[in-house]
Amino acid sequence: MSDFPNHSLSEDEIIPFMSFVSFRDTHRDLLKRRREEKKEHGQETAEFWTAVDEFLQRGRAAGAFLDEDGDREAAQNLLDYWETQLFHAGQDIPDMILAEFNPDLQPEIPDDRCPYVGLDAFDVNNQHQFYGRDQLIGELLNQVLVSRLVTAIGPSGSGKSSVVLAGLLPRLKAGELPGSALWNYFPVMVPGSAPLTALARLLQPEDADPAAWIVETTGKLRHDTDHLATLVGNYSEEASVLLIDQFEETFTLCHDEEERNAFLENLLNLVRSRDARHVVILTMRVDYESYLTKVPLFHSLVEQGQVRVSAMNTAELHDAIEKPATAVGLKFEEGLVDAVVREIVGEPAALPLLQFALLQLWDNRERNRVTWETYRRLGGVMQALANTANGIYDNLLPEDQVTARRILLRLVRPSEGLEFTRRRIPIHQIYQAGEAHDRVGRVLEKLIQSRLVRRTKGHTEEDDQIEVAHEALVRNWPRLVDWLDEERLRLRHRLRLTDQAEQWDALNRDEGALLRGALLQEALQYDDLSPLETDFVKDSQAALQREEEEKEAIRRRELEQARALAAEQSRLAREQKQLAEEQRLRAEAQAVAAQRARNFTIALVAILVLVIIGAAAIVRSVQANAAAEESARIAAENQASATQSALEAQIIAVTAQAVAIAGTAQYQEASASNATATAEAVLQQTVAAERAVEQNRGTSAAVAATATADFESALATATQAALAPATATNANTDNGAQPTSTPNAAALSLEAQLRAFVREQDNMPMLYITGGSFIMGANGDVNNLDEQPPHQVVVPSFYLDRFEVSIQQYADFLNRQGGNRGMCGGFDCVKTLVDTQWANLLNNFGVFEPRPGTASFPITWVSWYGADSYCRSIGRRLPTEAEWEYAARGLDGRAYPWGNDPPVAYENAIFGNQLQNFPIAFRSVDALPQGASPFGVFGMAGGAAEWVADWYQTDYYQGQPTSHLPNENSASDQRVTRGGSWLDPDGELRATNRGHLAPAVQTVSNTAYAGVGFRCAQDANN
Repeated sequence: MSDFPNHSLSEDEIIPFMSFVSFRDTHRDLLKRRREEKKEHGQETAEFWTAVDEFLQRGRAAGAFLDEDGDREAAQNLLDYWETQLFHAGQDIPDMILAEFNPDLQPEIPDDRCPYVGLDAFDVNNQHQFYGRDQLIGELLNQVLVSRLVTAIGPSGSGKSSVVLAGLLPRLKAGELPGSALWNYFPVMVPGSAPLTALARLLQPEDADPAAWIVETTGKLRHDTDHLATLVGNYSEEASVLLIDQFEETFTLCHDEEERNAFLENLLNLVRSRDARHVVILTMRVDYESYLTKVPLFHSLVEQGQVRVSAMNTAELHDAIEKPATAVGLKFEEGLVDAVVREIVGEPAALPLLQFALLQLWDNRERNRVTWETYRRLGGVMQALANTANGIYDNLLPEDQVTARRILLRLVRPSEGLEFTRRRIPIHQIYQAGEAHDRVGRVLEKLIQSRLVRRTKGHTEEDDQIEVAHEALVRNWPRLVDWLDEERLRLRHRLRLTDQAEQWDALNRDEGALLRGALLQEALQYDDLSPLETDFVKDSQAALQREEEEKEAIRRRELEQARALAAEQSRLAREQKQLAEEQRLRAEAQAVAAQRARNFTIALVAILVLVIIGAAAIVRSVQANAAAEESARIAAENQASATQSALEAQIIAVTAQAVAIAGTAQYQEASASNATATAEAVLQQTVAAERAVEQNRGTSAAVAATATADFESALATATQAALAPATATNANTDNGAQPTSTPNAAALSLEAQLRAFVREQDNMPMLYITGGSFIMGANGDVNNLDEQPPHQVVVPSFYLDRFEVSIQQYADFLNRQGGNRGMCGGFDCVKTLVDTQWANLLNNFGVFEPRPGTASFPITWVSWYGADSYCRSIGRRLPTEAEWEYAARGLDGRAYPWGNDPPVAYENAIFGNQLQNFPIAFRSVDALPQGASPFGVFGMAGGAAEWVADWYQTDYYQGQPTSHLPNENSASDQRVTRGGSWLDPDGELRATNRGHLAPAVQTVSNTAYAGVGFRCAQDANN
């Protein structure tokens, strides 16, 4: 046995083991050393036993730092082992009992060694703290080997961004795949509302002028889908990696479909480039995956290269919690990690909550330990975020709480359903007019320091952006959830104003993008406008004022013109009346002369009769006259009789001429009366309009009502006079009754205009369609059998919209009723840009609005139920098929609304287009006046085909129906459309042509609905 040193370390010299791991490792080193010394010397050396003595003293002291029962038991076993070895070596030593755990002796861990990231995503800067995703990283690496478009797709909060940024990218850069260490890696980008702009910023050279570069590059990316591949190729001959985080923003934030398509096409051409094997890596939320179906080719590539990010299992969660803690010396009280794992295992969106809770546990650690007490005080993993956020908010001053609420609401965007998502905004937008900037800055800084809000650095400080740290805050903080429920509708409208202001600014503040009407009035109610929004609203007000002034000037010019026209018509009426009076007097004089001639003729005949009688007496007295004299007498008598007959015939002719002249005078006098009545009506209308314009705005309603009554009274007289036939009695036509005469096209148009009114609900002018009897359908020259045979139909008078319903009018209707899906008779009212790229109606998170520049285009993609619901909502109805054709053709049986000449594209109709021409094919509903019908109705051929009230029946005309009422036989399950559309050939534009479609738009693959709209009708007696 070797000599054993008989000394111990002093208390000051003892350096305890700080962990069981170091304790155990030193024990193993002693065992190894003992084997080596026995092998070399045959026994242990004195130095060895000195080391054992030091180990025992350090081990006993280590008990003050070991708090887990398992570690303490194992440590005591090691002490007992070496104590026994010393005993066998002949050394008598005191019992080695592990020291009691002492929390006050635990080491302090510096704050800057925090092993957790809270609500932030892991990235390359903290990759050394990222654990638990080795299997998923391996799957992503395998996909990069075989696919050039790789997508990590999973629920919000599943760790998609972290596994790509802190797992996949570092391993690629480290050369995990062949040649990947040499690849060119661009910084991470997010699409935002302008993905092409984000792409241009990403690729901007250091020496380029930022503004000029972005304008030029976005233009090229928009029009050249190979431009991205060209730019990337200029950076390096090696393969490049482009990583796009939060890829769903391409669909949820970008409302410019052309820009979105250009962005996707550029990405496709980049991964298909033959110059180098470029790779695009995406992260995307699974709940927005359906948007990809709108771009089939891109969707196909995504499916080939996707990796599903699922919830972490128990072992992975232990690694994610314990390994970063061990690396910095952080300990958890026994059983605490198991409790944390049990609370969240299987939860797909719990990782942000876990990291936030771990960060709070770190912040509240006791030296190097996380305790059960701290965990319980936080409320566990699932409540830690809400409790912490409440504590931060409750500790703010009342005025700061108001500011904090406003800031957080500005950083949230409502989605189409009930969900909210976070949104990034430039930091300057959070400062509103009228609120102290120092208070806003103070509150914002507190939210950032509390890690509830994240600030991202931009190229300049003004470009810095802020956002909610994670959407987990939006879903898991009840107070914020309650605020959002209260503000849901206001937020949608408020966000729409922000988007419109940004679009206006992006369009170089184009006046055409300014607010009008109800949107402007709504914007004026907000008191939290940013500087950009303030400029936007002020410019909108100024533009509206200019428009009102221009309209006022136009009204005054029209007033003067109407006054001059009325004066001229009055003068002409007086002249016509004077002429008629002269003709009447002339006719009376001619009649008197004719009467005198007749009286003279009668007297002459009487004289001749007397002469003849006298001659007969003389003849009888001279019985001896010769036979020649008797013959002469008979001849003279015959001659006298003939003369009398001729004179009577002349008298009758003269009398007839006088009567005719008198009739002509009466006719001319009636015509003059008609003209006078019309002129007086126009004059009274002019005076009424002038009186309404010139009155003070405060009393304009009363003046307008008086003027309207004056005008309608004069209008009735003028209309009756203007429409009265010259050769028949004027029987008054009651509303809904068939008139006794047949007005011409000019008269029909005149009455339609004079009796028109503007519908209050949507500012749609409605024309009066005078009833009549007309021939409906087409003859045998037309191939379509469902238009035959022609048959007579009686149509009572009714009102019809002058124009087709516009996109803006329909958007207002949807916003009034609060939605689209299943809101019209249980069916979708209309298809929007969310459903098909060929639509002009946007669904901006539940607020419907036209695509910019299309507000006055006719609404299309509308279902029959959507058309019917619109008309019913304003107290109207769809026209019947008979009413529609009558309004289009009038009484003269014309082939097209304008006549019988074939249609001319964009002169009197819009037709013959391809779907690819959308949306430039359309025009405003009040365009192409040359195509108006005899009643002045616009757009009844081409543009948008129009739903009518009838069910379609192929042989419906075979029964030659005479009624104007709709066909109620629904056996075909198809409703009638009329007029043809912008997609149809010219032959489909005939006024008799009958189309038909299912009333519900079941699928957008039937692009016929892309050309279907409608207009409304109203009974004349309503």
